[in-house]
Amino acid sequence: MRLPLVLLSYIYTCLCIAQNNTVLTGLVTGEGETPLESAAVMILKLNKGINTDSTGRFVFTSLAPGRYTLRISHLGYENYTTDIVLREGETKNLTVQMTSLDSRLHEVVVTGTLREVRKTESVTNVDVYTSHHFERNPYSNLHESLNMVPGLFADIDNGVSNTSDVQINGLEGNYTMYLIDGVPAFSALAGYYALNAIPMEMIDKIEVLRGPASSLYGADAIAGVINIKTKNPQSSPRFTLNTMLTSLLEHNLDITARLRAGGASGIVSASGCFFNRKWDIDDDNFIDMPMLNRGNLFIKFSLPNKNMQATNVYARYLVENRYGGQMQFRYARRGSREVYGEVIQTHQWQTGIQTSLPLRSPTRLLLDYSGHYQHAYFGPNEYEGTQQTLFTQLTQYNQFDANNQLMYGVAYRLYHYTDNSPLTKSAPNSLPAVSHILGAFFEDEIRLHPQHLLLAGARIDYGNVSKVVLSPRINYKFNTKNEQNIVRAGVATGYRVPNLLNEGYGAINGSREIEITEALKPETTLSGQVTYTRIQKMKGAVLTLDANVFYTRFFNFIEPDYSEDPGLIVYANNTLGAVSTGCNIYTEMNFNFPLKLGAGISYNHVRENELADNGEKEREEVLHVPPFMLNYYLSYKFPAPQLSIDLTGNLVSPMLLSVVPNDYRDERSPWYTIQNIQLTKKFRGGWEWYMGLKNFFNFVQEEPILRPNDPFNRFTDVDNPYGYRFDTTYGFTSTQGIKAFMGIRCNF
Repeated sequence: MRLPLVLLSYIYTCLCIAQNNTVLTGLVTGEGETPLESAAVMILKLNKGINTDSTGRFVFTSLAPGRYTLRISHLGYENYTTDIVLREGETKNLTVQMTSLDSRLHEVVVTGTLREVRKTESVTNVDVYTSHHFERNPYSNLHESLNMVPGLFADIDNGVSNTSDVQINGLEGNYTMYLIDGVPAFSALAGYYALNAIPMEMIDKIEVLRGPASSLYGADAIAGVINIKTKNPQSSPRFTLNTMLTSLLEHNLDITARLRAGGASGIVSASGCFFNRKWDIDDDNFIDMPMLNRGNLFIKFSLPNKNMQATNVYARYLVENRYGGQMQFRYARRGSREVYGEVIQTHQWQTGIQTSLPLRSPTRLLLDYSGHYQHAYFGPNEYEGTQQTLFTQLTQYNQFDANNQLMYGVAYRLYHYTDNSPLTKSAPNSLPAVSHILGAFFEDEIRLHPQHLLLAGARIDYGNVSKVVLSPRINYKFNTKNEQNIVRAGVATGYRVPNLLNEGYGAINGSREIEITEALKPETTLSGQVTYTRIQKMKGAVLTLDANVFYTRFFNFIEPDYSEDPGLIVYANNTLGAVSTGCNIYTEMNFNFPLKLGAGISYNHVRENELADNGEKEREEVLHVPPFMLNYYLSYKFPAPQLSIDLTGNLVSPMLLSVVPNDYRDERSPWYTIQNIQLTKKFRGGWEWYMGLKNFFNFVQEEPILRPNDPFNRFTDVDNPYGYRFDTTYGFTSTQGIKAFMGIRCNF
């Protein structure tokens, strides 16, 4: 009897060994694909763990088939968690690249010096925000997303069509240079749409440079630079999809696909945003959110060349129709004198090439053509304008020795603009239909010591409007040996050539007339700033701190005057100038367990110099600039269920608004906060489902429009003792209130 039992036991043991012949192996690497030794690898369901060897490899043998959760941890890196499925007899091999807790500091940036350098090595402080940052609080366009970036403020310029811009250091959007992959998306009409012209799934990261950069980019880079970096066709996912629906019935769809043909790689991205439901939450008979239909197409190909530097060819197209107005207004009634409405139809296109030339020194050539057409009605006032820009830039780099790098180049912009507005043709504000700027620039980066870096540069521009402008700058950087303390300081000049339609959408406003008292001259500035960065590495966490103070002196300042007459917006030169001062503090904490949090505080103090009645100089506060702002985010990921929660929000202090004489509304906005929450659930195969609430405290601006019952000012003498007139310039934020959202995202 004992012999059959022994035989049965032997056969059962062999069967068990045969069934548990599944193997899991892997390679764990860190930054730069460096193998990580002693990383802890654990299969949670089995409570079975092992450490990687000196080559970063691990192996589990004799595993039963099934679904498992794998967790990898290493000191100084974020925990990595993934679900795996093992099949009978399979040998599964994984390659995992861990993310450093201070990975944000190792991002490669180009905006500050036109060269690819690590953020910690850059002589100028450039903030980097990857696409994951914006996924914490998804929007259909970059403009709204930037409102959650510390130090940036998306200001509403028009309470009907909700056109707006993004402030840096308290300065309006017309003082910021917008770039798409390093190509200037020139201002005037095209500047605002640069933030709406790219599908969100096409964006890889955003680089924000605070402070003047005219020595590199010429005009318009006084407040700073926002560079939108698109995805690399060679390394982008095969396919991504993101679709979102809100409780207000906004629908957004983004689709991106990668293409390969021989040695070439391409990426095609298309998006659409659709909103066609009228809401009147504040009960003033005006549509709270403008109706919107927007479509984007972006195509980018990367072609390898002989010197191993890719040639990028790209093209994009944007079409957008938006309208707002009285609840009775319909698109077909645009231009009506009976029912008030504002309609903006926009077409924007761009194509270009960026390539390296086969020369001894690295040389980069950029050629770009862009166009912008807009047809709009602001009440009965019709506007039609066309803008075309040709831009080319040639840049060369020379490494003279280990301590000296020289970069120099030339750039040329040809700009053609026409419209049907008498404001751009009549003296004293007439503008030439064709303008051009030729610039030459250089920068010399000198390593004085392993811990001391000096950069000196200048640019000279000549334009038929600006004439000759010289823009020098000097920057200094010091870091401790362990790179945990970095100090940067810089002094630079900047300039901007005014264009009426570059001053904000007040210039084509349906509620006020425009008056220009003299020919507008270029604005020039002198700026200085100091930045301190602290990297505190702790057991299981990394704390980063960025703090900077800035000062900008305007020698000519062009700020629209809303107070002189309630029916006018007045533009004039102010040679007494203005001063912008303030500070920004941003801190971020990354833990090796799945918790991240960050917070930024900004203080802006912008004052325009004026002459008082007694002849003495005084400083007046600039409109629509909040002195204090707080932004924050908090993210936590539950590893086992692959569920994450994101909290984002801001707090904005009161700002001076454009009121009229005897206005019953407060001249300052209230303290207000916008808070958002999002839950995200990940599934196998790259699928994600997310949902949440935006503005869950339901803040809504009160009475952004004055006299909405009489938009054509026909009854101003009836029951109107203070002579109020229809006005849309008081708005400072959205009036849409709380809204829920739900979406699906996949990434193959």
